[in-house]
Amino acid sequence: MAQLGATIALISAALIGLTYGLYPALRLLRLRKSTRGCQDMEFQPEVSIIFAAYNEKEVIEEKIHSIYATRYDTTKVTVYIGSDQSNDGTDEIIKSMQSQYPNLNLYRTKERIGKSSIMNILAEKANGNILIATDANIIFKEDTIVQLVASFHSHRVAAVAGALTYSGKVSNNTAKTEGAYLNLENAIRQSESQCFGFCLGMEGGLYAIRKELWRPIPKATFMEDFFQTMQLLVDDYQIAFNSKAIGYEEVSTSFEEEFKRKIRISLGNFQNLKRFRSVLIKKVWPLGYAFLLHKVLRWFTPHIIIILILALMLNPTTQVYGLVLLAFLPFQFLLVKFKIHGPITYFCAMNAAMLIGHFLYLKGVSSSVWEPTKRIQE
Repeated sequence: MAQLGATIALISAALIGLTYGLYPALRLLRLRKSTRGCQDMEFQPEVSIIFAAYNEKEVIEEKIHSIYATRYDTTKVTVYIGSDQSNDGTDEIIKSMQSQYPNLNLYRTKERIGKSSIMNILAEKANGNILIATDANIIFKEDTIVQLVASFHSHRVAAVAGALTYSGKVSNNTAKTEGAYLNLENAIRQSESQCFGFCLGMEGGLYAIRKELWRPIPKATFMEDFFQTMQLLVDDYQIAFNSKAIGYEEVSTSFEEEFKRKIRISLGNFQNLKRFRSVLIKKVWPLGYAFLLHKVLRWFTPHIIIILILALMLNPTTQVYGLVLLAFLPFQFLLVKFKIHGPITYFCAMNAAMLIGHFLYLKGVSSSVWEPTKRIQE
């Protein structure tokens, strides 16, 4: 029994090391400064920008202005905003801006239906050859649209992932840690794009896709961006990552808000794992390899940590380490309560959120209706 515990503990530790250590290290070592693929900055087809909004009065005006303050030909840019029964004045702000921006369209739902359903409706209404999916709080640079569209000059490219960047207007440990995580993910996706011809995961806040390749998002889906990513990769399409296609995001300064957001992300992760788990066997290299090490093992890290603790406690010589880990985890949540936390506490809490999200997924998900994250708390 002791030997079995030692073996299981070793395997568990190795799996965690693979997804959080070895795979990121390999990707960063293979990262090149140049961008894979052909780009044409003068290529400007018709573009439709689509996003859902619910009670976003604090950011919606800045968002719209940032879209139209672009180097792209604005006569070829149409914006479709889906308001999911906003009741804070968001709709009125959008309507007041339509005289300034004639290609700005507002669609208001008759009842709350959630982001995935709204995005499906907007994608169908859109008239552009390229769809740019974004979020209400993602602020564009002058060249964001140009950079997103430039890679579509190559017919091999089906979609382009942009780079979300922490704007840093307000900062604390939570915001800094999430910002660092965003930067690491951007580097990993860029390396994947350069080495494999795809990046595993387009951020829902900023990506572009050919309209004919958009697939209706299944009802009650939370991570609709990853659904679009995987449905393209299953059919062997290329997804480019462009680190110069930047969207500024003000991440939450609230640990509690980030915790709730990670639970929603976890729900979506396991929804998509069920849909696309077959690629782990049918497309082992490179898609299955990247899917396993970049995503799946991360999603199961909290489960692996539990197995690791139990395995350590099975072996008399390692019981003390199991007990230390068992005491260490509640201690991290005590630090959260007193607002004393850093990257390690963040890692533990977000894995706890992942575990909660998995349990909620197993109970069943009937709706993707959401509340916007409170991004700045004084």
